Formats: sequence, structure tokens, C-alpha cells
Amino acid sequence: MSYLPHISDSERSYTMSPLQYIRGDLFSAVSSSKTTILAHACNPFGLWGGGIANQFRLRYPEAYKSYKSHCKENHDLLGSCALIESGSGGPVVACLFTSDFNNTPAEILSYTKTALDDLKRQLGSMKNVEKTDSGHPIVNMPQINSGIFNVPWEGTEALLEECQDLSFKVYVLD
Repeated sequence: MSYLPHISDSERSYTMSPLQYIRGDLFSAVSSSKTTILAHACNPFGLWGGGIANQFRLRYPEAYKSYKSHCKENHDLLGSCALIESGSGGPVVACLFTSDFNNTPAEILSYTKTALDDLKRQLGSMKNVEKTDSGHPIVNMPQINSGIFNVPWEGTEALLEECQDLSFKVYVLD
């Protein structure tokens, strides 16, 4: 079951630091002037075959090719993050390696925490990334781990709330 905080029909978003929930399409988040980060939870096998990963594959085929190569060339990816250019000046895709489909929810959350730490480290050295007024990089994402990986959203949400120096825009659909 996906967790969606109560939002009245007149509200489009609300803020819960460092999280902002937005009703709408994750792929509409792309900025024209700064580098937009679109993150999602991934497996380490080079497969974007279901859920939101399939949408990434369809929209950003060049990023998918890079992701597949990254998975083939690297081992022990769980708990890491790969930042992948989508091509043609589009967003950077942040692949958070959180599950190999055999992990418990607790293990997935542990991998998510280390993948977020890796993401934060990498974003610290990127130029022209979309940031908040306070200077924190903005990471746009769906409710990661709560789909195919079947982790209750509240667990991932708690990790995001603890993550310092990053701001998260979490896109939810009606």
C-alpha cells in the first residue's frame, strides 16, 4: 500500500522538511536552467523492466544503456548511487541501488541509507545542480522502494527526513 499524506483537492503540495510532496508527474520536474536530478530505486542487474524504472527506460534510452553498462562493469552495487546523464541536456538520473529482489525491508532501508549518502557525496561536487534557496541540492523522486521492492513508504520517508544537506521533492500520483 502506498502512503499518501492527506492533501485536499485545493492543495498541490505541502512541505515537511526536507521533504516536499507534489501531486503530479515526476517527469515534469525537469528544469530548463539547472541540472535536474531524477532519482529512483534500482536493482544491480541492469534491468529497468517494471514500475517507475520502466518509465525511465522508455523516456531515457541512453541513460538505460549507461545503467546496463555500469551494472555489467561493477559489482557490489547495493548501497551505492550511479549518476547517469540522460542525454540531450536532460536530467541526470540518480540510480539508487537498494535491492536485488532478495532483500528484507530492513536490508533495503539500510542500502537506501548508504545509497543516499553516496548521492549526497556525488552531488557535492556537481556544478549547476538545481538547489533550494538554502543551497541544498534538490532530488526529485517517486516514493522509492514502495513499489516492486515492497517496502512500506514510512520507512523510506523516515530515512529521507534524516538526510541532511539534501532536499527531496516526492512525486505522487492520484
